[in-house]
This record gives sequence, C-alpha cells and structure tokens, in this order.
Amino acid sequence: MTYKLFVNGEFTESSTRETYDVRNPANGTKVDSVSKGSVEDTRAAIDYAYEALNREKKSPSNIPRILQVTSELVRQSETELATIMTLEQGKTLLESRGEIKFFAHTLEYYAGMKVRGSQVRISDSSKIAMVEKDPVGVVAGIVPWNNPILLMGAKVSASLAAGNSIVVKPASTTPLSTLKVAELFSKAGLPKGLLNYVTGPGETVGEELVTNPKTRKVSFTGETATGKRIMELASRQLKRVTLELGGSNPIIVSDDADLDAAIGAALNGRFRNCGQGCMCVKRAYVFEQIASKFVEKLKEKAQAIVVGDGMKPETTMGPLHSKNQLQKVSSQVSETLERGGELITGGHRPDDPDLSNGFFYLPTLVTNVDENSRLVSEECFGPALPIITVASMDEAIEQANDSIYGLGASVWTKDLGRAKKAAQELEAGTVLINSLYGAGGWEIEVPMGGFKQSGIGREYGIEGLESYTETKTVIMG
Repeated sequence: MTYKLFVNGEFTESSTRETYDVRNPANGTKVDSVSKGSVEDTRAAIDYAYEALNREKKSPSNIPRILQVTSELVRQSETELATIMTLEQGKTLLESRGEIKFFAHTLEYYAGMKVRGSQVRISDSSKIAMVEKDPVGVVAGIVPWNNPILLMGAKVSASLAAGNSIVVKPASTTPLSTLKVAELFSKAGLPKGLLNYVTGPGETVGEELVTNPKTRKVSFTGETATGKRIMELASRQLKRVTLELGGSNPIIVSDDADLDAAIGAALNGRFRNCGQGCMCVKRAYVFEQIASKFVEKLKEKAQAIVVGDGMKPETTMGPLHSKNQLQKVSSQVSETLERGGELITGGHRPDDPDLSNGFFYLPTLVTNVDENSRLVSEECFGPALPIITVASMDEAIEQANDSIYGLGASVWTKDLGRAKKAAQELEAGTVLINSLYGAGGWEIEVPMGGFKQSGIGREYGIEGLESYTETKTVIMG
C-alpha cells in the first residue's frame, strides 16, 4: 500500500508519481510508502484551500459539529492510529495512545469554543464601535515528527474553529498516522478543500507553503534554526506566524521539596518519548543539600527503564527517531564528559544485539557538568540529563535563565516564597510549581509557547484560537 496526498477531500498520487519509504526507527524495517509531493501539488492544495475558504464565507458549514464527530471517530480508531504512530515514530504504544487521546480532547475543546468580538464605548456617544475577529485565511501548518498527531491537532482544530482553511505538511518521516486522520475528518463530513495534507521535503513543499501568496499564516513547530528560516521567508509578505520552537527546560529541586515527587517529575519529564519533546525536562538544578540523594534515587529509577521496541508491552522507552538524532545525542554526551562531566548511568547504546538495528540509547545521567558543555548550552533532544548542584534559589534561577531558550520550567519546593519568586523570575512561557506536565506535555486549556528563541505566539487555549484570526474594528455612525 502507498499512502497518498489528501487534497480537496480526496486521496491522490503526487503529480510526479514519486514515492518514498517510511521506516521503523526500532529496527529499520519498512512500515509503508507515501507519495512525495511536489511544488505543483502544494500549489494545487493551496488553491483548493483558497476556493474552499471563499465558498465557506457564502455557505458556512457546521464546523463545531464536524470537530465533535471527528473526535468520536478518533477515539474509536485509537488502537489503529496508535499502532501506526509507534511503527513510524518509535514511541511506546502507551505514549501513542496518550497522544491520540489528547488529540481527541483537542478536537472537543475547540468544537465547544466560539470566536468572540466585543462592543466598545468610545468618546463619540453617537457612534457604535465593535471589535470583530475574522478568519486569517489559508493557513500553512508545518508539523514535526516527535508528536505528529498531537501537534497537528492544535493547528487544525483551532484553524478550522476560527473559520480558516489549512494545508498541512506532516514531517517526512511520520506522515502515515496523520494521513489516517484525514480519513476521519472526511468521514465526519468536513467540506472538501478546508483541510489538505501534502507530504514531501521541507525545501519544496514547506517553502512553497510559506512563500505562496495565498497562504496568510504559517504555524510551525520544530527546531529553532528552521523557525528562523520560516520567519525570514514569511516576513517578505508580512504573513502572520506562530513558531513553537526548541527548549532547554530546567527543573529546579529545592532542599525542602517532596523528593520522590520531584524525582518522578524529572524521570517522566526527561525520558518520555525518549526525551524527544519540546516541553521535556532538559536540565536539572538541585540544591546541594539533597543532590547526592536525588542522583542516587534518580539513577535507580533510570536504570529500571526498559528500553526496546515500542510495540512490545514491556517497553517503557523506545528508540530515538533517527540516526541523526542518535549521533547528535551521543556527541553531546561525549563532549560533556570530555569537559569533566561524571557519567552516572547510560552514555551508550544498549548491548542487547536484538536492538542493534534500531536507534536506541540508554537513559543517561551526568553530574559535575561544565555550564558551557553542549548538554547545557544546547537543546538535547534525547534521553540525557545534566544535573547541576546549586546553593540557593537565586543561583538556580540565574543559571536556569542563562539560555537562549525559554519554553518551559518546573520548580519543586514547599516554600511559598521560593515558589512565588521562581514563578515571577523564570524566563519561560510555562512555569510549573510542584506539578507534572499534562498528558500531551502541557494542558490544552491554557496557552503554550516560549520566550526568547523558543518561539513567537501561542498554541492552545483561547489565545491559540485567536492567533488564527485577524482583528477588525467597525465604527457605525
């Protein structure tokens, strides 16, 4: 079977008839083939999205009902979607199921949300002033490989709920589960052209989506370097952009913290999805009074993680997604050790010969870390955690903020004053106090995004919906 592009409500081959294989990162085997979209295919999808948008202005569909029905179909298809996702992405079936559930909830959330304007009193009482929210137009949604359905869901649900049409480019390595979702939208009755999927390389499909004059907004989730390129291209036509980019999220563990809870947060926050999440914990700052106990207990739990094929029920951490990811994480750990870091556990591929064909890497902890080492200064998108001891909350916050990123942060303390200080001073879009991230990495009802080079704009919450609108002022005399 070859998965096809989804354009104007139909599955179709690419104009070039080219295809490529999607492979399982756990063993290198072929999962399936998919059509390789071209610039021409992308333009056609954008044209259909533009036509559908104009058609909807004249005869709007019941988008809330369609989103709700799609949510129900997603829940019914959970096992199939999760299986495909695990095969193409590598994460465990449990993690894939969690992602599907989060996507279904996203659809329900935006099905129940309405775009709202307002009436404003102005100085001239003889006039009426209103602030309206109009759809922004055709949206380009560019989705990464680490959470392919979850992150697609934020863009598609909010975009459709705000009255837009959208063309989605899934990551080249994880398009299959996303294309399965297209079937469900179609089955739910979504009008043709409002939602389109074009698979293919970023340098062709992605760049056409960003530069085509008919797309008015670009929503991108991915690495910071690519986000900068998208922003540069989009700026030439002053397109609206939402960029959810990299993060090097700190966890701060105070000496008065509930240690077991903090360790559980560090373990889950660092090693879920093999550490491949923008909101994953990337750096740990631990008060020196409890550092040795923290490291000892975290080491014990990290060594108990079962690394293996995500399709096996006993597996609790799957492989890295690609050879490039494996090489990068390996080099980040090696460089940090060369700078004097002390390896506590992990730091290499598993010895099990049954895992030799996959991109596996053991859960890794490193202490005595040089603050200029790559595990600290860069985003580590893999299962390696640098642990740095600090003397105070002031020192922890200062070091946590010493980063080009500002996506997420978490703090564990029973001291209300310390918690308040951290919440106010940490430079991050999301700050958690004695709390784990939600099932998808955050909570859907609140906005998610970053400070500094972690991005521009917000997804989720009412802010996420409004980012897909334009604000219009109407004054009537």
